[in-house]
Amino acid sequence: MDKDQQLQKEFKQAFDRQTLDPDTSKALKTARMAALEQETRGAIPRWVPATAFSCLLVVLIGILVSRSDNPAELPQMTADELAVIASEDELELFEELEFYLWYDEEKNV
Repeated sequence: MDKDQQLQKEFKQAFDRQTLDPDTSKALKTARMAALEQETRGAIPRWVPATAFSCLLVVLIGILVSRSDNPAELPQMTADELAVIASEDELELFEELEFYLWYDEEKNV
């Protein structure tokens, strides 16, 4: 039993021990029942936020999966570019590519 339930039980026992006239006792019971009923009507069940989050997650995953079916097109290569990539003689160029890119930037500055 948690702390709130224990406190409620103690208050109920204290009220029951007091000698109240029947009209006051009935009014208290009616007010207590109305308060409890009103609390349960306005409360959102615990499963509603979890279900809403799960549905949102499923929709987002669906959108991401549907977008990944259309991969971006690769840029078209010219015949010269294909020849450079295919030849083994030009392999040295690719090994030193960062140097050539740096050199080109420095030359243009």
